[in-house]
Amino acid sequence: MSAKLYPNHIPTTGLQKAILASGSALTAILSPWRGDAVACMGETTAGWVLPKIYQRMMEDSEGQRILLEKPRIQDDTISLEQLRNMPDSTLGREYARFLDRLKTTPSARPNVQFVDDVELAYVMTRYRETHDLFHTLLQMPTNILGEVMVKWFEGIQFGFPMCITGGLFGAFRLYPKQRELFRLHLNWIVHNAKHSRFLMNVYWENYWTTDLRELRASLNLDEPPELLK
Repeated sequence: MSAKLYPNHIPTTGLQKAILASGSALTAILSPWRGDAVACMGETTAGWVLPKIYQRMMEDSEGQRILLEKPRIQDDTISLEQLRNMPDSTLGREYARFLDRLKTTPSARPNVQFVDDVELAYVMTRYRETHDLFHTLLQMPTNILGEVMVKWFEGIQFGFPMCITGGLFGAFRLYPKQRELFRLHLNWIVHNAKHSRFLMNVYWENYWTTDLRELRASLNLDEPPELLK
């Protein structure tokens, strides 16, 4: 078992991680609204994925900057009030609108605890803090259909077992009309996840004032289906 490496770190053995992963996975499948279980599963099953994401970030100039500067998206690092005052359709305005609709803030997500490497813990933190930006970029709501589609995108791009499991099991929970929409737009998700820019290499804080259509085009993303309507 490693020593404590960062403030919220909880050192665990491989066996302890396996037990935590199994228990949290079952809880997350049965109760997908349990954010603590989803977070625990994400961390304890990401051991072989995080180094690959880190390597892809190191191979990209913008990704390297993120790893070097380690920006955080927290209540004390960004001003939601400033984002709310930005023009409609910009990343900043639509991200703030998304959070307001959800009645949450950037700091609401749990801290990383079970990743036994400082650099990889930051990668996990960065993923967690940018998840709502993926929703905003892909124009996906936080209902079960939107979450499933984002999880499929993340699972294909990043390879997190938590995303793959959530996408697969979540699809079975869809209502008939949602399942029809999911099947209709699955090709869009798969195609764009495979052919768009690796989203972990996007320094989101530099694009607050960028129009979402322009940003999607620069990331090689097709315009998303109108699931919000």
